[in-house]
Amino acid sequence: MKIVDSQQMRNIDRRATERFGIPSIVLMENAAMAVVDAIFAHYPECDRAAILCGAGANGGDGFAVARHLENRGVVPVILIAGDRAKYSGDALTNLTICERLGIPMYDVGEDIDGAVVHAAEADVIVDALFGTGLNRAPEGVYAELIRALAELRLPVIAVDLPSGANASSPVPFEPCIQAEVTVTFAAPKLCHVFEPAASYCGEVIVADISIPEAAIEDENVTLALITPRELQPLVAPRISSTHKGTYGHLAVVAGSPGRSGAAVMCARGAIRTGAGLVTVITDEETAKLVHIGAIEAMTATWGGEEARGREGDEAPADDRLASSPPRLLAFFQNKSAVLIGPGLPDDDASYTRVRELVASIELPMIIDASGLNAFAERAGELNPHRHPRVITPHPGELARLLGTTTKAINDDRIAAAREAARVSNCVAVLKGYQTLIADSDGQVRVNPTGNPGMASGGMGDVLAGIIGALLARGVDPFEAACCGVYLHGLAGDILKDEMGDTGLAATDLAERVPLAIQRLRSGA
Repeated sequence: MKIVDSQQMRNIDRRATERFGIPSIVLMENAAMAVVDAIFAHYPECDRAAILCGAGANGGDGFAVARHLENRGVVPVILIAGDRAKYSGDALTNLTICERLGIPMYDVGEDIDGAVVHAAEADVIVDALFGTGLNRAPEGVYAELIRALAELRLPVIAVDLPSGANASSPVPFEPCIQAEVTVTFAAPKLCHVFEPAASYCGEVIVADISIPEAAIEDENVTLALITPRELQPLVAPRISSTHKGTYGHLAVVAGSPGRSGAAVMCARGAIRTGAGLVTVITDEETAKLVHIGAIEAMTATWGGEEARGREGDEAPADDRLASSPPRLLAFFQNKSAVLIGPGLPDDDASYTRVRELVASIELPMIIDASGLNAFAERAGELNPHRHPRVITPHPGELARLLGTTTKAINDDRIAAAREAARVSNCVAVLKGYQTLIADSDGQVRVNPTGNPGMASGGMGDVLAGIIGALLARGVDPFEAACCGVYLHGLAGDILKDEMGDTGLAATDLAERVPLAIQRLRSGA
């Protein structure tokens, strides 16, 4: 689902009317009916509604809402914050209809107290004061009115966006109306998705008002929200005539003494996502713990120690590794994808080994954690030959990778994700609240799943395993990253529903991935 800014939405509206010939008043009528439907869905006992109408098209939506509410038995009162003489076009048409219907109207003017008296009698306030065209903070009477209505503490349903929100920014103006529900049209705007503005929007409903999909696609929007529909083909039910080889063999280069959990959690994430085979390459001590924590996985150890496969004689013969690069690289020849980095030592020797492996392996690859630290300020070396690769940094790791600060990353996460993908030639997953996935062409996807309970150690290792399993199946890296992040967050949401938002463990989340896949298949 595309996420647009104010100018893009204006272009889309214009394209719908000029290219496709849809009268703008039809779009206004459809928008009003969507708002009315939302009012009855959320406030079925509503008997009286106060509709706050500004001077622009958003006010015209409000007039149309008022007459539809009256037709359905709700008593409306319209609060006009502006000069009636300045209305034009579709807004004037709907104002005229309301006047002829005799719907009660009150011209606010300078009388804020009078407007509040009228609004106080309502069950619901409909906010149609400002729309996507607002580009500066509300001032004067408008600001006073917004603040006064907030003191009533009545539920507010916003038309398109809460008045005071900036459609093109995650930062709202001051003051801004606090809505319980926002009904927006055709596509969400930046303020609907990103905090802190999103918190002012409440529940966001994206209503279809008959704008053709082509009108949106022709805008070439590069920012979008991940939706279940686009991911469902990637988690389709398995057909009968398959075997473990069908679902790929993931090699996981991870773990070290004191960091064995990272290797285990990568393996658990991959296994629970459906990887056919998983082999963890690590040191001998860590391998013993992997046998306990991820019994379905095989292991191979550095320096030629005995590999301990859990599938008996089916463990690949080359899992007895030597330290020399040719022997090590031969190990990867029958694998489908590689995950490298979680729990590896953060020292020069390990970083050198990581860089050698990354430069030599052509398989689809995901690079995470200490694997990324090996490329601090060397992001251009991650993928010079443009192999299928995904990197999964948190803001601190990305700051080290790009040679900047964590604050700079967090100040503009979208730009940072795009820059990471561009410089590294990899799909970049910038982890955190509303994880972002970017490709080197500038496309960015926003993940809507997940919760604060997932802020605990090991969650990123499970995510790396999930994405690794999808890569091993041959899924395109950008799609694998989007699907993996969504499933990871959805599994976390399932876990939160069971246990609350505190004390959630990464290993427990991994066990919910199959349930997340089932829920995604059903359209969650």
